[in-house]
Amino acid sequence: MDIRETSDRFSALFDRFLAKFVDYLVALSLEHAGFLLGSSYLAWLAATAYLLMADGLPGGRSLGKRLAGLRVLGHGGEPCSLYESTLRNSPLGFAYMLGQIPWVGWILALAVVSIEGLLLVGMRSDRRLGDDLAGTAVKKIADRSLGSGGGSGVGSATSGSTESRVPQE
Repeated sequence: MDIRETSDRFSALFDRFLAKFVDYLVALSLEHAGFLLGSSYLAWLAATAYLLMADGLPGGRSLGKRLAGLRVLGHGGEPCSLYESTLRNSPLGFAYMLGQIPWVGWILALAVVSIEGLLLVGMRSDRRLGDDLAGTAVKKIADRSLGSGGGSGVGSATSGSTESRVPQE
């Protein structure tokens, strides 16, 4: 393994952590907006639903993944569906629900998120438990604009890699 491979892997992992962090910020914003409107249960439900289904948004890209230039692909290489997204994000959704338990919830949630993070960093395949559950993969895309849905996969990375490929003209 040369220094370039290590740097590319670090960059890809950083993009994934950044994307999930942005998605958590969106969920927390939904939750706090609901609290301000006086509906704490619906606010928590909206935040949890976003975390579970975010990768099933058009193009297999949550807001965080759009900003980081990533997309989630399902079994056949098509964008992640809502079902696959819910299955894929169930460990992190579970962690979010654990965080609601008074006093010890944040410790339990941190444990679940840490296990997912360690699996992602430790596995050479760049897959976490949620990816294995749903059969999905996160790929780097060439176009990092917010408006693109990702197209037909031109510029997306090859299977097992999160590097972007320059489109052939």
